[in-house]
Amino acid sequence: MRDGWKRVALGEVTQESSIRVGSLSNEAVVLSSTKHHGLVRSDEYFKNRQIHSDDISGYKLVRRGWFAYATNHLAEGSIGLQGIVDIACVSPIYTVFSCSPEIDPTFMYRLLKSDAMLMEYGVHDQASVDRRGAVRYRDFEKIEVNLPPLTEQRRIAEILDEVDAQIRRADAEIAKLSKVFRGTLLGTMAALREDPDTTWLPVNEVGEVRLGRQRSPEHSEGEFIRPYLRVANVFDGFIDYSDVLSMNFNPVEQERYELQPGDILLNEGQSIELVGRSALYDGPPGMFFQNTLIRFRPAEVLPEFARLVFKYWLDTGAFADIAKKTTSIAHLGGDRFGAMLFPIPSEGAQRRAVTAVGEVGSASRHISQEIVKLKELRRALLGDLLTGKVRVSTSA
Repeated sequence: MRDGWKRVALGEVTQESSIRVGSLSNEAVVLSSTKHHGLVRSDEYFKNRQIHSDDISGYKLVRRGWFAYATNHLAEGSIGLQGIVDIACVSPIYTVFSCSPEIDPTFMYRLLKSDAMLMEYGVHDQASVDRRGAVRYRDFEKIEVNLPPLTEQRRIAEILDEVDAQIRRADAEIAKLSKVFRGTLLGTMAALREDPDTTWLPVNEVGEVRLGRQRSPEHSEGEFIRPYLRVANVFDGFIDYSDVLSMNFNPVEQERYELQPGDILLNEGQSIELVGRSALYDGPPGMFFQNTLIRFRPAEVLPEFARLVFKYWLDTGAFADIAKKTTSIAHLGGDRFGAMLFPIPSEGAQRRAVTAVGEVGSASRHISQEIVKLKELRRALLGDLLTGKVRVSTSA
């Protein structure tokens, strides 16, 4: 164990609470636990719909600095630290606990939401004899964790909080730029629709539409291992090359699936609001693509203008309208995408359209790339700081 760190069971540093809100019902705010945002006000989360009982006197009290988790959904990360109000409450089916004085609650929250802990919850979830795989406190308290000294806990929490603050500021800036970008884009496309010189052709007559190569176990080895891009790499307006996988592409497949500058990659399979998300390929030669992506190689229009049209279709829901939807994912489909009518103005009009939205779009892409980097940094820090792999200075 690293200097000053110790391994403890959660039951040694936490205490379950089943105190009912009782006479504090009029003061207590009802909270719900969520996977991504921890504890939130129930009325705000459910859009002003009341899903809790009218009589909440039997709900569990959650004071500021206490924790609560959805007993049946802990393995999904549905746990939160109560930092909203002084007096709150949650449904009786939740588990509520507080921490001992040797624990910094913010650090504990980070630890309890870490990937390693989610895996640990999953083990207990699978072993549960409860009807829905609940993780009760009696199981939760047996989980062992590594804890640094209190001063180091606080410093780790401060570092991670600052990274999150940077992400929130960047997200807010993106939101502002997105409104400006959307207004400019809508105006530009509206003008093209009214332009009598604009002609319309199916996408597959404006350029080549091709789905990528399907991945299968036999492609993991071979003589022609090459890097390829997938949905996880293609964002709105840029490509993340930091996490590229490889598989075997024989010479015929290499000719068919190699990417070139000016190609546009679109997400073929994605959540309904993101299906069709696209970016221009600007990577090195020798890169390929998986069948979760569609490659559009323009022949009749400028690549930058084609990307602009695809962005417009994404933002206005045109891709969502034609996508084939399943329970958890939507598929754009090469044939459906290829049949969409594409506007073809003069080359001068294309360049003017690209210029009109280019400055705002460039700023937005730059910030989006910074957010991706910050999230990667946060992921790395969580792995390093919460395990003690990297120590932090606690001196004044």
